[in-house]
Amino acid sequence: MNIRSALSFSLSKSLYLSARFHGRVVVTRVTRIRLAKGARIELAPSARLRLGMRHPLGTPLSLQIRRGGRLTVHGEVLISSGTRILIGDNAHLEIGDQTFIHYDGVITCWEHIVIGAECGISWNVNILDGNGHDLTVGGKQRPKARGAQIGDRVWLGTGATIVSATIGDGSVVGAGSVVSSKVPSKVLVKGNPASVVREDVLFEGHQFNRSGSPS
Repeated sequence: MNIRSALSFSLSKSLYLSARFHGRVVVTRVTRIRLAKGARIELAPSARLRLGMRHPLGTPLSLQIRRGGRLTVHGEVLISSGTRILIGDNAHLEIGDQTFIHYDGVITCWEHIVIGAECGISWNVNILDGNGHDLTVGGKQRPKARGAQIGDRVWLGTGATIVSATIGDGSVVGAGSVVSSKVPSKVLVKGNPASVVREDVLFEGHQFNRSGSPS
């Protein structure tokens, strides 16, 4: 870590969150965190959460967890500046080890979202598990949220939108695609709505290097 990066961190926020949630949380100075009553961050043993890592094009990171909401981190996770995360009342967002979330993404969790290990989430990606509103279609009421699950070693291209979808391990979602259904493992999907355009595809994930950046 260079001097400029070190100066961007908030020692007080980092120490407070690390002590409160019994783990390692590293926070930049401009990161905005709002935790309602009963909201918590759960860190697995040896896990580390890095919030608001600076990017030239990113605005401050925003993390809001409402009453009873949970953010569970299963390993080392890096979330860049500009990302906005909202975890609703009693909702649960889980993120796996070595997953990297690039700048200016949006994650809206009304019920339960699982993001697997070694995932690469590019900039301006939108992930949500429902619309959060009452909606009746053909006389039948749709649920406000249906959950979303992203497997291990998944790559989401820039501008992709994931809505209440399940994406299999190793798959790749093309830039600007909209996914709202089940995607098999090891495929490339593109379009709106996204469809399989190539099989036998495998995103092998990544590991953070010694500086804490994805390699």
